[in-house]
Amino acid sequence: MRVWSALINHDRASIETYIRDLSDAFADIQVDRFERTDRPWVMLLQADLRLCSPRRPQRSRARASDAVAAYSGWLREPGGPRRFSALRGEMPSFDPIAGPALGEFSYAALGAKHLALLTDHYATHPIYYCGPLGPRPRRWVASNDLRLLLLCRAVSMTIDRAACLEHLTQSVMVDENELRDCSTFFSAVRKMPPATILQIDAGGDSTLREPAPSLPSVTACASSSNPVAQQTALRECLNACVMDRIEAGASGLMLSGGVDSNTILGASLSLHAPLPFCATMSFEDADLAMSHDDQLVALLVERCGVPHRVVHADRFLRLPSAADEGGYIDGPDAAANPLAKEACAHAFQEQGVALAMTGEGGDLILGESSYAWLHDAIRKHEGVRAAHDYLTGSLGLACFSPTYLRKMLAALSPRLAGREWLRAANRGHASTPDYFNTDLHSAARRQARSAGRTPTACGRAYLGHRYVEAMLYPRAAYFDTLNIYCTHSHPFLDPRMIAFTLACPPHLHHDYRRLDRANPYATAKMLARNAYRDVLPALASDKRGKTSYALMARRMFRNSAGALLRLTEQRMILSDWGLVDQAKFREHLLAYIVASDDPNAQFGCDYHFMRGVTDLETWLGRFSGPRHAVAARLKFRPLRALAGPRRT
Repeated sequence: MRVWSALINHDRASIETYIRDLSDAFADIQVDRFERTDRPWVMLLQADLRLCSPRRPQRSRARASDAVAAYSGWLREPGGPRRFSALRGEMPSFDPIAGPALGEFSYAALGAKHLALLTDHYATHPIYYCGPLGPRPRRWVASNDLRLLLLCRAVSMTIDRAACLEHLTQSVMVDENELRDCSTFFSAVRKMPPATILQIDAGGDSTLREPAPSLPSVTACASSSNPVAQQTALRECLNACVMDRIEAGASGLMLSGGVDSNTILGASLSLHAPLPFCATMSFEDADLAMSHDDQLVALLVERCGVPHRVVHADRFLRLPSAADEGGYIDGPDAAANPLAKEACAHAFQEQGVALAMTGEGGDLILGESSYAWLHDAIRKHEGVRAAHDYLTGSLGLACFSPTYLRKMLAALSPRLAGREWLRAANRGHASTPDYFNTDLHSAARRQARSAGRTPTACGRAYLGHRYVEAMLYPRAAYFDTLNIYCTHSHPFLDPRMIAFTLACPPHLHHDYRRLDRANPYATAKMLARNAYRDVLPALASDKRGKTSYALMARRMFRNSAGALLRLTEQRMILSDWGLVDQAKFREHLLAYIVASDDPNAQFGCDYHFMRGVTDLETWLGRFSGPRHAVAARLKFRPLRALAGPRRT
C-alpha cells in the first residue's frame, strides 16, 4: 500500500521529529520504500508498506528523493491508452491536475511555489488535511492516510463532539453517510470532496476548485429502450472498466456469490485476462446460511477454474473491541464485519494481491434498489397502460387510490415527478430512542429538516436516476474503510459506469412485470444477469435470493454481550458529555441481549441506534486519552489471519 504526506511551512526540527515518529509507527511492518522530497517551504514524503512482519529488524530512514509528485492507486491518461499504477512505481507522464484524469487515486504534486492535491471522481482514496495553522506563512499538513496526518505533532487530536452527535443521529449511523461538510471525527482535520483540487501556495493561502466534469459521455445507444442493445453496452462499458483495473495490477476479487461480484468475475473471464484470486467470507454454522453463499461460490469457482479461498468468520464473529486496534480511526469502522475485512486482506496478502476488485455499488449501478421508481420510464417507453399495470400489479396499488393517482401524475409530468421525489425524500426519518438526551433529539430534528429542504438530482430525466444519484452522494462512510488493510477497486463506481446508469432507462434493469415486492432482487439487475451468460454458469446469473447479513450482525451482537455490558458498567464518556442517559441505555441493552437469543425477534432501527452508541463509546475509549496514548494507537501493525482459511 502506498501512503504519502506533505508538510508545508514547518520548521526543520518539526519535520525531523515527524520523520522519527513515522519510523516508529512503521517499525512493526515491512517498509519497501520510504522517500522524502525537501524544498525550503515544503516536505513531500511517500512510503510503500506491506502489513506483515519485517524481514529483519528495521528503523526506517526516509532517503532523499527528487520526486515532485506522490500518488496512491492508479490513473489513466485522458483520451489515451496508457495506465499508471502506484503498485508498479510508475509516475504518470501527464499532469492529472491540468485535466480530468480517470482512475482511483489520491494525488499530490509540487509546483515552484505551490502544492496541489487532487481527489478522483468519488474520493475512493480520501485525502485528509489540517490547516491553515498559525500566522503567516501558515502551516498545513495533508496525507492520504489519517494516521500519518495525526502523527504530525502540529495537528490537534481533539475529538469533534459535533461529529459524534451527528454519528449518533440519523445522517451517519442509520443512513451510513459520511459526515457532512467533509468533516472528520477530529476537529482540526477535514477531508477533500470528490473530484476537487486543493492548491496551497508557499505563503499558506489556499484555493479549492473543481476540475472539468468527471462523468464522461456514453455510447450512442445509452438512451435506447432496446434491452439487447443496453445489455451489449453495459458489457462493453464494464469490460473497459475491469480491464483498466487489471492492467493497473488488480489480481484479486472479493467474491460473495451475489450478482454484483459474479458480474465482475464474468467481465474478467470474458477479457481472457489472468484469473483473479478470489476471497470469500463464509460461516461453518448452518444457522448463518442466509449470510453467505458458500455452496454457490464453490460451484462457481470450480466451473470457472478460479483460484479461491474461503475465510470462515465463525471464530471472530464479534464486534471489534479496543484490544483489536483496528487500522481505521476516523470514527467507528463502518464495515459490517471489520474483523472479516482484516482476515480477507490477510488472505490476499498471502497470495501477493495488492489490489482487489469488489462488487461495491452494484445495487445502485445495476438498478436493484430503484424498483419502486420506474413508473415514469415505463410510461415514456412502454405507454400509459404499461405504467398502470406496473402500479396496480407490480406495486400493488389500488386503482385511483391517492398514491396511485400521485404516481401516475408523476409519470406523466416531469414537474410533478420532481414534487413526488421531494415528498419521498422528506419521509423515513426514524424517531430517536428515549436514552438519547435533549441535544441528540434536537440534532435529529435539525438533520431531518435540512435533509427535506435539499432537492437531490433534480435535473435527471427519470425518477430512477434521481434515486441512484441521491444514493451515490453523499458517499457512504464505508468506502473510507476499505483501503486500510488492502487497496480495493470498484469497477461499478467507475465514472463510465455511473454515466451509463444515469443514461440507461432504469426500467430495463428489471423484469418489472414479474416483480415480487417481497423479493425484488429476483427480477432486478437483468442487464447484468444476461450480459455474461456465455462465460458464467447459469447458477451465477439466475441467483434469486439476496444475501442478508442480518443474521451475522445479530450473532456478532450476541457474542459480544459480555463486552457490551462491561462497557456500560463503568462511567461512559457519552454519559459524561450529556448525550446518553446511561441507566436507560443499559436497560435497553439488556433487553436486546435477551432478545438476541430469539430468532424471531425483530430488532428494527433501534438496534442501529444501540450499535451507534456502543461502537462510538468503544472508539472514544481508544482516542480520548492523552496525545502519547493516542499516538501509540496509530502504529501500523501486521495483518492477523484471525481464522484458519480453508482453500477450495
